[in-house]
Amino acid sequence: MSNDLENKDLEIGDIISLDDENGDLLGDFEVIALFDLNNKQYVALTNALDEENDEEEDVDEEVDIFVFQVDGGELVPLEETEESEAYAKLNEVLEGIELIEEK
Repeated sequence: MSNDLENKDLEIGDIISLDDENGDLLGDFEVIALFDLNNKQYVALTNALDEENDEEEDVDEEVDIFVFQVDGGELVPLEETEESEAYAKLNEVLEGIELIEEK
């Protein structure tokens, strides 16, 4: 999976573009969480919202969250054996965080 990290440190709120293995653009994704687990760094992404359509979005609409391992500046898909533990850790990280709408 290709991405545009180019040796930059990820921060929450960053928008990155992801390509599939064929180089086709998958889209823009927003970093919503960064966490360490078993001495590895992980990043959680969700589809970046288009600001023009943001107001039209239903607040209760489900959001897809994708978790990747960060290895040498590249995003690496999770192994099946890592998925449940990584998503459980993500739930801990996100627990108690309230989304605040900026006005």
